[in-house]
Amino acid sequence: MAEFNLPKNSRLVEGKAWPKPAGAKNVTEFKIYRWSPDDTENPRTDTYYVDRDDCGPMVLDALIWIKNKVDPTLTFRRSCREGICGSCAMNM
Repeated sequence: MAEFNLPKNSRLVEGKAWPKPAGAKNVTEFKIYRWSPDDTENPRTDTYYVDRDDCGPMVLDALIWIKNKVDPTLTFRRSCREGICGSCAMNM
């Protein structure tokens, strides 16, 4: 597991709230913790709304949906997503 050291006195701030998908009836809200060690900004939580009728049932499906349809800057590590080896595991 990766270990990150946050800057001293860093505080979690509210990030960007993306708009809900137009015409979606079955929407789930995802708050995603974002932080980059390469800059001096505080960590933030961005809010995304996923159309569950246009997305698969797994959390990984929702993350892929967000990356493909809402925010291409979202990054995460995944492998084959077959759920056998555990390399797609995340802290939630």
